[in-house]
Amino acid sequence: MPFKHIAVFYNEHKSHNQPLAQQAAALLRANQAQVDLISSLDHLEGVEAVISMGGDGTMLRCARACAPLNIPVMGINCGTLGFLAAAEKEELQTAMQMLVTGQCVSHKRLLLQATVRTPKHNQTFIAFNDFVLHSSNMRAFFINASFNGVEMPPYFGDGVIISSPTGSTAYSLAAGGPIVEPNVEVMLVTPICPHSLNQRPMVLCADGTLSLRPSFKNKADSSLLSIDGQEHIALAADTEIVLSRAPYNVELLTLPQRGFFSVLHKKLSWGKELC
Repeated sequence: MPFKHIAVFYNEHKSHNQPLAQQAAALLRANQAQVDLISSLDHLEGVEAVISMGGDGTMLRCARACAPLNIPVMGINCGTLGFLAAAEKEELQTAMQMLVTGQCVSHKRLLLQATVRTPKHNQTFIAFNDFVLHSSNMRAFFINASFNGVEMPPYFGDGVIISSPTGSTAYSLAAGGPIVEPNVEVMLVTPICPHSLNQRPMVLCADGTLSLRPSFKNKADSSLLSIDGQEHIALAADTEIVLSRAPYNVELLTLPQRGFFSVLHKKLSWGKELC
């Protein structure tokens, strides 16, 4: 479907993004679209689509803000990798034309939800790529786990990564996790530097519930929960982290020719000859 009210979001702390965002806004207005040029995602009322001008970090912020509002996101890569982007900055004119004429392809992506439970209160967070449970002082620790109420063997190491299918090509991949096609609805658990030869990444059903409980021998030690590598929550003792799929998805808009396997090949050198 064509979009007529579009917000162009850019990271104001990266000076090279603003001129590109202004260029995108001008191209959209030339096609009779109503455009909001924004550097904050706090007020998106009435917006039909958001264009993320930046790298993957900017896309992660846009996805978490837009998903609860059912607003599609299109990423234009102005950063280094741009794995989540719909187009490169050199394709800006084509991408803006296809957006306003309804020629983009829409993909629904699964998000993860984490509820941090303590004896005093609960907090809920959403991640597009991953949640990472790790020690606050870089010390190995135990993580007791259960899935759908069934106890699992505990993890012992530097932590675990719980990633969505989209996040399988991010930190989880660097830690030895599998690549997952984005439409497969699963939740990945990837150990970080496990202190054992028999701990391996695990693929779990996204409709299940994973419970994690960090445990330390030294009461002075503590853990952190990182959300998409952008937010970091200090966890008190006796904390339980309950992970599941989020109650909504995020909709990504992309150009028809930009498929998952072609991006893997181009961005991560998957399938390229070594010599």
